[in-house]
Parts: sequence; structure tokens; C-alpha cells
Amino acid sequence: MATDYTKLPRAIIVDLINETNAGAGMTEALLDFGLPTVPTGTPARNTELTVTAKAGSGYSGSVTLKYNRVDMAEIPGALNVEYTKGDAENISDLIPEINARYGINLQAEDYVDAPLPNFTGTPNEKIDFEIVAAADSLVWRASLILKLASEDIPLSSVITNDTLNGLVYVAPTEPVTP
Repeated sequence: MATDYTKLPRAIIVDLINETNAGAGMTEALLDFGLPTVPTGTPARNTELTVTAKAGSGYSGSVTLKYNRVDMAEIPGALNVEYTKGDAENISDLIPEINARYGINLQAEDYVDAPLPNFTGTPNEKIDFEIVAAADSLVWRASLILKLASEDIPLSSVITNDTLNGLVYVAPTEPVTP
């Protein structure tokens, strides 16, 4: 089964539990989620997460799950990594567009928000910016480098008068020698 990354993080983990444990029938309502940690030693997976049965769920106890969070660098695949800054000031301002392009559902708890870089003013400028996974993201780890493209100034906003003064040729009064 392919993972549906458009779901919320807890739903993704519940789907993973149910896929791995046929017939488990777990739901978010039945579980409390701890914080993901990086296992020590030489683990089989890059993440450990303890889930605990909620009171009144009909279950008891806790289980420490071992699974792989996804390296954010894998998100774009072969898709375009360039975004236009527009009115965006922070990474969070671009998240809806990033989610739509890559078919994911990054939530505020999945990444570290930060201001977008400033341009130096060079025409057609492109600057790298990094989205860093939050340490307690259930699904994502590491970081993703994307490109921010400047919005060049429209020439028509600088050359507002397109009717130029006429060129006037004035003939020399003396012959010109090359």
C-alpha cells in the first residue's frame, strides 16, 4: 500500500500500524502518541515512537514502534524545486504551495519556520532556502533545499513612456575624416 502523505501525521502513522499489523483496526482516537526519537546503536529503523492506549479505549499499555521517517530531501523527486517569493516572508507562507506541488501535507509541527532569505538585487536571482524537519515530526526528518526566485521588475514599470523623443540628425559643417 502506498502511503498517503496528504493525510495528517498521526493518521499516516496509524495507517502504517494497520498496514503492518493486519486486522489491528487502530484509530487515532485509541492512541496517545509520544515524541519520536532517534534510536541508539545500529537500529533497523531511523525512528522510535511510543504509542499508549488511551483510557477507555479497550486497550492497555504501550508499544514502542520502530519505523523510518522520510528524509525531506526526497520530497521533490524529479519535480521543480523553484518557488517565487511573491508576498511570502517566512517558509510557512510557501507551505500551501509546497504541499500542493508535492502531494504532501506539511503541518506547522513538521518543520522549523524561518524567514525567507533576502535578494541582493541581481536580475533573475535565485537563492537556496532550507526547510528543516522539526525534531518531533512524526513523518519527516532531515531537511529539504528549495530555490527562491526573485520577481524581476517589469520593464513596463520603469519605461512608462513608450513614445520617445525623436532622433535628430545634424549634419557636420566640416567633412569628417576617419
